[in-house]
Amino acid sequence: MNRMSSALASFALIIGGFAGTAAAEEVFLRTDGFTPYTSWIKYASLQAMATDTDGLAGGNIAPAIPSKDAMFTDGVFFYRITSDAVGDAGQYNNLFIRYKSFNDLNSNSNGETFYMNGYGMYYDDDIVVDNSSGRILRTTRYVADSTVTIGAYVYNNFAELVANTPFYAGGFSNQTVAHDCKFWAYNGKWYRTNVSGATGSTVVTGVNVYNSSEDLYNGVVAQTIESSLGAPGSMRFLTIDSSMLPPPPSSCLGDIDGDGAVGGADLGILLSNWGVCPE
Repeated sequence: MNRMSSALASFALIIGGFAGTAAAEEVFLRTDGFTPYTSWIKYASLQAMATDTDGLAGGNIAPAIPSKDAMFTDGVFFYRITSDAVGDAGQYNNLFIRYKSFNDLNSNSNGETFYMNGYGMYYDDDIVVDNSSGRILRTTRYVADSTVTIGAYVYNNFAELVANTPFYAGGFSNQTVAHDCKFWAYNGKWYRTNVSGATGSTVVTGVNVYNSSEDLYNGVVAQTIESSLGAPGSMRFLTIDSSMLPPPPSSCLGDIDGDGAVGGADLGILLSNWGVCPE
């Protein structure tokens, strides 16, 4: 029995574990306070993230991601906004890389590249996707060195974003949005950081919550969470379903499926994956 448990435990380490039976919940993620980005910190709520309460390691980023690159998720895939030599020559991002998992994003592996059709994004500008509606916003400035984000283009889906065929474009109203403010969305909620200080060296002072993209456009804030992070405005943020994160290693040797016990299901997983490991 000990030998079988050891074999199961070894196999669990090889395949990285499997999801448990606990119900998935929202997880709030932010990059560390360094640039380029080298790791994520995760929190159980927006309030906890804003006050840096009970943060846990959320995953390492290797190779590190430069601060000019933004990241977002549509609730299924993870994306990175970045550039090739052509984009860098013009000082703008000109492509998206789509990943099937959070691990792939963090390791820049198994990505699929999509070039922006006839346009580029100024460094640091955001793509914001609400997984519940599929609506996509692309924030923009007048010029690359502008200190203000003036508005956004709106798309129905990723194909429209790549092709740059928005169904709406307009400026933000009733608000002045500093360039260093970061945007993200999840489950019908839209988020934007508040920052203070000079562009490029700002500090996060809070997070605004909006009930719709229209409210974000019009500056109708549902809630503001003050932040005591004292963290740089260059940080990136995501909200995701906890099921999208790699499961933590089980404390029970051989518990491959994460149900808290070693049994036939674990043995079945082991046997179904028996054989030569892929290159």
